[in-house]
Amino acid sequence: MSGKLYIQKIQERIGQIEKNAWPQIQNAAEMVADVVEKDGLVHAFGSGHTHILVEEIWCRAGGLAPINPLLDPNQMPYTGPFKGSALEKLEGYGKILFETHDADPGDVMIVLSNSGRNPTPIEIALAAKERGLKVIGITSMDYSRQVPSRHSSGKKLYEIADLVIDNLSPLGDALVELENSSIKVGPSTTVLNALILNAIVCEATDTLLKRGVEPPIFVSANLDVPMEHNQRLFKQFKPRVRFFDRYPG
Repeated sequence: MSGKLYIQKIQERIGQIEKNAWPQIQNAAEMVADVVEKDGLVHAFGSGHTHILVEEIWCRAGGLAPINPLLDPNQMPYTGPFKGSALEKLEGYGKILFETHDADPGDVMIVLSNSGRNPTPIEIALAAKERGLKVIGITSMDYSRQVPSRHSSGKKLYEIADLVIDNLSPLGDALVELENSSIKVGPSTTVLNALILNAIVCEATDTLLKRGVEPPIFVSANLDVPMEHNQRLFKQFKPRVRFFDRYPG
């Protein structure tokens, strides 16, 4: 029954996020709406498996078009998990990544890091603030408060970000203890981070509509409807959003 227990524990945390983190989600949505209304970009970064969350909000049906992903192939698990983990801990690497990323003052940078302790996400948050971006940090406060920083500044992500959202993931990420074993299973951060990010996008879109601004939202490419709407958004944001190729047709 460990699978059902996992679902129950995820549901408990979702309820806690809705109750306790809603003001932060609303504030993040206001920040995103402000940037989109001014024709800016929302940037997002996560190392290792957390890069999944960057892809979750980038170029998605029902998602905002002006999401600019900071995706580093060297830190994605499929290129070698040990190499990626080592690079996340390598001081100076995150600064280089951000310096080669196109972001303007006034934009928003979302940095996801469960432990919030490794140099790469810390340096990206620091470099973004130095360039004049607002930083939203999504992290586990339970995890981060129990481990020391691995960066020479001694800081962790939650101590740098302008706005912090606690994903309520436990120390070590996994949720379910198995009977007669010290092993824990059921990682929590992918589900909880996706929930938080999509809640921000939904709330930001609603905010834009209330301001009389047409939200730049993609529709599914697998619907049997004309794709002129998506074509227009690709054309509008292709010069600034990474990995946008030419829309066919």
